[in-house]
Formats: sequence, C-alpha cells, structure tokens
Amino acid sequence: MITVLINALLALGVGVFLTLTGVSPWYWSIFWGVLTLIFGQVVLGWILRWRMSSISSKVQTIMARGQARMQAKMQRWRTHQVGDPKAAEAELAHDRDVLIAEVQSELQPLERYRWWIPLLGRQLATMELQFAWQRKDWNRVDALLSRALLLDPRLVCIKLARQWQQNVPTEMLYATFRKASRRARYGTSALLYATFAWMLVKRGDVDGAFKVLIEANDKNEHPVLKTNREILANNRLAHFSNAGFGDEWYALWLENPKIKAQRQRNITRYFR
Repeated sequence: MITVLINALLALGVGVFLTLTGVSPWYWSIFWGVLTLIFGQVVLGWILRWRMSSISSKVQTIMARGQARMQAKMQRWRTHQVGDPKAAEAELAHDRDVLIAEVQSELQPLERYRWWIPLLGRQLATMELQFAWQRKDWNRVDALLSRALLLDPRLVCIKLARQWQQNVPTEMLYATFRKASRRARYGTSALLYATFAWMLVKRGDVDGAFKVLIEANDKNEHPVLKTNREILANNRLAHFSNAGFGDEWYALWLENPKIKAQRQRNITRYFR
C-alpha cells in the first residue's frame, strides 16, 4: 500500500510541476503523471519482488531439506520396528519444531514489507497457518484461517480438518469442499477429494463418499482414489484408507501413522 501511495504522490507532483512551470499543457501533464505512476510501480515492484524471491528461495530450501529428513525418518520407522513409538513421535515433533523455528527466523525480514506490498499480510498469514497447524496451536489456526489465502487444495484440507475437529455439520464441510473443488486445477485436488470422502465415510454417508470419488476420477489420476472407490463399490469399508498419501495425509492430524513397536525379548531365558 505504501508503494502505491508514494508513486501516486510522485505522479501528482510531476503533473502539477509540469503544468505550473508551463513545460506542458495540463492534458500532457496528466499523461506524464500517469506514466510516472506506472514506471514507479514497475521499478519498486521489481525491487521488492527481487528481495522477497531471495528470502523465499532460502525458505524453500530449508523446508525441502528438513522435510526430506523427516520423511526419511518416518519411512525408516514404518519399515523397521522401533523400541518406543511414543519416543519416536516425540523426536519427530522436536524435529518439526526446530524446522519451523528456522523457517520463521528466515521469514522475519518480510514483516517490514507488510505495508509496502499488497496482500503480503495475507501471504504471511498463509505461511504462518501451516506452521501453527503443525504445532497444533488451534487458537492461532482459528485466527489465521479467516485471513489466509486458501488457494492451494492442501490448505483447504487444513480448513476441512479443523472443521472436522470442531464437529461442524456436514453441510458446512460440503460448502468448504465445493468451493475449493470448483476452482482446483486438474491433478491438484487428489488429497482434497480423499479427505472429504474419508469424512463422509466416517459419518456414515457411504453413497456420498462414492459419488465424491467418482467425481475425483475426472479431475485426478491417483491410485489411492481408485482403490478407495473400488473398496466402497464392493462394500469393504474396513479397508478404506488414505494412508497411501503418506505424510500429506498424516499431516492433517485426522489419523496417526502406524509405527511398528519392537517386541522386547526376554534374554534371561538363554541363561537359565
């Protein structure tokens, strides 16, 4: 907003100066004023985008590196037995908190541009929403949901998951889902459809869930959607699962990943 105000004042000053000094008639002064406004917006916009892109690139690198470490650890725990599942979950939560703190420290410089760049406040709220969700800071999540830009279907899944936690009526879940599914691009909404279908199954609306998965087939190609659709068609509800989405699914906190616990061996029996 400040950039627009500064450029508007500069353009006004240029137009008034050219008119009062007789350099150009008033209609040409308006033209040069508008041109000054456009040029100023382009230059300042380029400078701010360059600054933001450098910070965003660093943040994405940190996130990718941290998530890769956590995913590798989760995969190792799923394929190999661990001694104490609770300790494993606590270790993962600690890794997540460290990653969030590192990312937030990198994002801090963007706060100074909040009043310079339109919608930056909402973009920062969108980023913070994801961190608050991972920390299970529900009060902060509720405060941010009204300001965040929920353009990505995965962010809409967070809203659906929060509504599910609050046990809202199914009609409200439908409204959130429909608004997002209408604008979702092909191949980007698999998790959205899978999440909503899971909720309908949990609430006993198996026919509704089947229709949602049929619709999902026209917008996505994902093996989990296909498998769940066949499971519902054959009335095998006990086998319905979104575990195939991996961390994307478990990050919604609707289900906990299954970590194999190591069976303790009684080694004293070898010395009897």
